[in-house]
Amino acid sequence: MLHFITPPTMPNQDPRSSPEYRRLVALAARDDANRQRGIRVTKVVTGDPSQRLAALTFDDGPHGWRTIDLLTILKRLNVKATFFVVGKMALRYPEIIEQMVLDGHELGNHTYNHYRLPTIPLSLVAEELNRTRDVLTGIVGSPTRLFRPPGGEYNDAIQKLIAQEGYTNMLWTDDPADYKPGRTGEKITELVMRDITPGGIILLHSGLIATMNAVPIMVNRMRSQGYQFVTCSELIQRGNGLLHLQNVPARISRTAAT
Repeated sequence: MLHFITPPTMPNQDPRSSPEYRRLVALAARDDANRQRGIRVTKVVTGDPSQRLAALTFDDGPHGWRTIDLLTILKRLNVKATFFVVGKMALRYPEIIEQMVLDGHELGNHTYNHYRLPTIPLSLVAEELNRTRDVLTGIVGSPTRLFRPPGGEYNDAIQKLIAQEGYTNMLWTDDPADYKPGRTGEKITELVMRDITPGGIILLHSGLIATMNAVPIMVNRMRSQGYQFVTCSELIQRGNGLLHLQNVPARISRTAAT
């Protein structure tokens, strides 16, 4: 098992420049890539409903100190999540991308500019995927096999392109709309707990204070009900009978409209 540690550095030395740090990032990213290599589905809406597993996913980041604080919360809770990152944001905060990988989290591609994909030419959709793939490979040394379209918006042509590019379109079952004005940690948790089912994939965002407040409450309540938190690739790999579920229409949780 790979143990994630921060190597010692000399005073005033950037720890990210040390060979040992670079080696640890590369090892962690390669481990992540190896886990994803076994994925055989092109679209996932839910995990196996017979297993009390759930995946926390965070979109749109990284967002500077807020994402750093979120990583601290997840580490304290011993929860591994999947971060669907925007390429231009990853380029702004490469050190946060590295920390995600070192902490054992999983990376997903969320396009470079966060465009609504059905509104742009298919050639530009491909460019959005490939630019972010190049950014992540440049930062951690390995690409990701997971992709989530902004807003969950795609069509048949985009789905075909996603598959051709070697990605799994990773959708969700539960969206508490944590971005809505007035949301609190308790409200986000209440909405998730109302609708969560085994195999659930929970859509959250990494730059929101209300979400950071919700995560510890949500994790503790779900664990009290027997849920185990896994990354998206682990949810897929442990999904007995998952193959027949990949064509189920995405069920955006009722909570999104509440």
